[in-house]
Amino acid sequence: MKDQNKELICLFKIDEVLGNYEKSIDDSLQNLVEMMPNAWRYPESCEVAIEWNDKVFKTPKFKNSVLKMQSDIILESQVEGKITVVYTKKLREEKGVFLSSEHQLLKSITNKVNAYLMYHRLQKTIAELQAKTNSETKIDKTEKEVIKWLKEQDLKEEEIKQLLRVKIDFKKGETIFKQGAIASYIILLSSGLSKNYVEGNFDKGFNFKIIKPLSFIGLSSVYGKSNYAFSGSALTKCGAYLIDIQTFRSIINRNRAFTNRILNWYCNTTQSHLSRMSSIANKQALGRLAETLIYLSDDIFNGKIVTTNVSRKDIAELAAMSTESAVRFLSDLKKDKIIEISSNAIDIKNRDVLRIISNN
Repeated sequence: MKDQNKELICLFKIDEVLGNYEKSIDDSLQNLVEMMPNAWRYPESCEVAIEWNDKVFKTPKFKNSVLKMQSDIILESQVEGKITVVYTKKLREEKGVFLSSEHQLLKSITNKVNAYLMYHRLQKTIAELQAKTNSETKIDKTEKEVIKWLKEQDLKEEEIKQLLRVKIDFKKGETIFKQGAIASYIILLSSGLSKNYVEGNFDKGFNFKIIKPLSFIGLSSVYGKSNYAFSGSALTKCGAYLIDIQTFRSIINRNRAFTNRILNWYCNTTQSHLSRMSSIANKQALGRLAETLIYLSDDIFNGKIVTTNVSRKDIAELAAMSTESAVRFLSDLKKDKIIEISSNAIDIKNRDVLRIISNN
């Protein structure tokens, strides 16, 4: 229990250090290595080093040792450094000197460092894009549509300018934001289609919503936890505006009409999610698939489901089933002439029957 308390105190202090964005990265990482030894079983012999960006941050007596544990710092799927914990003195139980809980602790600390460094990289990118955007005065057709829509949401011209400072284009399949990462911005999708999904174990996930243009993504992070609760990726080529959470929060605090619209939207979205959860819990697999096809046809594509944009795997994840099961059910619905499947689309031919199936 004592060791567990040490670990929890360490994690709490690390959150405090990494949550102070006014402090430099170098100072924060140095603070980190100095506080970490106290969480290990033998703090008097424990030393720590963090290697990142061609720099090394370490405790005064750090030196390499055979009694060590390491964890890689990974940003955007690239190993960019590592955290090393060593014991510099010989210990009786050298083979099992590090506890399983200490391995988990190091993994937790590394995840926090990854998110912290990724946040700073993103802030730098946003600043560069903002500077570039400010130098370009041309407004394209898509941006005009976005501006018009935002005005309809009771936003003033100056507020709209604040929201549309930074625009990024995403390629098909590219991650827009990552579950567990620090939520420093929300997204306004301006073009294309994206999906929101909860990541699970063994590459399994739950795709719970397809996002169309003129939609805010990540609003749960504005006043909720400071980490994204789910991931988002581009189903097609997408354009999106990255909106700093503090800027968005400031606008909400002073623009009551816009706040009412956001609350109304958020309530409707929550009801939609609860309805989907009820469907997954109470309907049979074929009923869930039928409901998903109707959702995609009516709410997303307004007609034929374009399978070059939404794959069978995406459809299966929306219906909470395996891809193999979804393909088999789609084949059965095709045989019964309820749907028609071509090389790039699924067309609902008998909507009434499909609705009856979706109720089961």
